[in-house]
Amino acid sequence: MSQREIKYQSPAYTIFANRESYRDNDVLAIAYQSRNHGTLYRFYTLGSVIGYALEYCECPFEAIEREKKKGSELHYAFPNSVSITSHKRDRETSFMVEHGDHIKFHGKMFEIVPTANYNIALKPV
Repeated sequence: MSQREIKYQSPAYTIFANRESYRDNDVLAIAYQSRNHGTLYRFYTLGSVIGYALEYCECPFEAIEREKKKGSELHYAFPNSVSITSHKRDRETSFMVEHGDHIKFHGKMFEIVPTANYNIALKPV
């Protein structure tokens, strides 16, 4: 395995440079400037209808058709919550991206676009 460039590291998590392609449950980190604490990060987990269906032993083809009929997105990113704890935990990993970056997810290219309430969406390119 090749050495990845570390963009930021703390006791709680390591953020690596943007990678070539992504899969379900990969975590993206987007930096922002806070008023009182300098640079902080928002984290988002990538997901897809196919990945969800396979995880819960459903037919991925039926899941895709069902979600298309509803008009739902087939690929998405949802925000992660952050908590402070004194419990010993493994260091989490994520990948640094910015709004406007293009990422390859499930063999397709997507642009990361900001949406309401600091969320993001994956816009097909």
